[in-house]
Amino acid sequence: MPTISRSYAAQIATVLAALLVACGAPIVSLPGGAPPPTAQPDAVRAPRLHPATLLRGATLWTATGEVLDATDLLLRDNRIAAIGKDLAAPSGALILDVRGKIVTPGLVDMHSHLGVYPMPPGKAHADGNEMTQPTTPMVRAIDAFDPEDPAIARAVAGGVTTALILPGSGNVMGGQALYVKLHGRTVGEMQLPGAPRAMKWAMGENPKRVYGGRGTMPMSRMGHGWVMRKALFEARELLAQQRAWDDGSARPGPRPQKPELEPLVALLSGQVSLQVHCYEVHDIETLVRVAREFGFQVAAIHHALEAWKVPELLKDNGIAVATFADLWGFKLEAWDASVHAPRILHEAGVVLALKTDHPVIDAHEFIFEAAKAHHHGLPEQAALQAVTRNPARAIGLGDRLGTLEVGKAADVAVWPGSPLRVGAVPERVFVDGVQVVGDGRNLQAQWSAGPGTDARGVCCD
Repeated sequence: MPTISRSYAAQIATVLAALLVACGAPIVSLPGGAPPPTAQPDAVRAPRLHPATLLRGATLWTATGEVLDATDLLLRDNRIAAIGKDLAAPSGALILDVRGKIVTPGLVDMHSHLGVYPMPPGKAHADGNEMTQPTTPMVRAIDAFDPEDPAIARAVAGGVTTALILPGSGNVMGGQALYVKLHGRTVGEMQLPGAPRAMKWAMGENPKRVYGGRGTMPMSRMGHGWVMRKALFEARELLAQQRAWDDGSARPGPRPQKPELEPLVALLSGQVSLQVHCYEVHDIETLVRVAREFGFQVAAIHHALEAWKVPELLKDNGIAVATFADLWGFKLEAWDASVHAPRILHEAGVVLALKTDHPVIDAHEFIFEAAKAHHHGLPEQAALQAVTRNPARAIGLGDRLGTLEVGKAADVAVWPGSPLRVGAVPERVFVDGVQVVGDGRNLQAQWSAGPGTDARGVCCD
């Protein structure tokens, strides 16, 4: 999150949304240590009413850069089974006439605090920041995630099908992330099976404010750099000891272990995707310098409001950017932003993603980030890719989702017109081939909309 405590305006918006749910408003009509445990099978998460779904005659924005007119899309067994003209419908399939509609991949929000900062905001459920020491790589978002957060049902109603749930940004090393699909009753049902590991760090103003205010390190960026490097020195030493033990050159006892350092050892071994909250150019340079020194890869920098100044540095180091379309000015390091940043980064060849930092931006309004970036010069299909294909790639899931291609996950949104128009809301949303939103219902609302919801997932009058 850009700030440790959300802005007053964001809190008001979140509380109002919660009141709408509590008062009976239908969600579907709201305006626009060790590796993690294995998730339960998809079949447990998603009860299936039809063996397949055939979307007939849509305009497909595939997020590959290709637009296919009057084309069918077949969803079967949690996957996109076929794309083409006049496809045959399997026995028992649900056939939907979506001629004149636009179909896109489900949106991928690679920076979200859904479930770890549930709505309405309150200290009792604010579990996204373990701000008791500056380095906590061992804590895990999965242990804090609340699948009953009403914002989850709102998010999927806005077209979001996959989210990377990150710990907050109060710490130099904040903890390990959780990959979720936005349909399920429990954490185990929503957790994405077989996802890679991911970790969140934060550079700059936030950790300085938290720990400097206590008179402890880091009070300055110098202290921040040392705190980061000290933890990495310890992890590198442990990794060397483990490798020596593994090859038999040093076995005086049990294999060396320090659970609190295990995620950093995994990072140095190339087993963790590193996502870093980082705004300003000098912090970006520090991060790149430390990454080179210790030999690890930074997957993406987040928020990154000055990334537009150094696109070559990011491209040369293979670092993606997950940024806002136009949010700025909420603190000093967020001052020098540009609404042209998405276009500049895209034109420079940087992997560009947009994200919500929910609840900073309500995840229900995620597609509006793409619309604003398009308004300020990002090409139409590049804007779509910034909320689908590119974030999927930046979190290590590009081979599984984010585009409409045969074999990819059947995560699909059906829009009545262009998803980049102001106020666009999808008519139907499929998660792993199950229609979660559509026909006046939001199935996720039965679990994530709080009291006052009937068994169909529709809030009661």
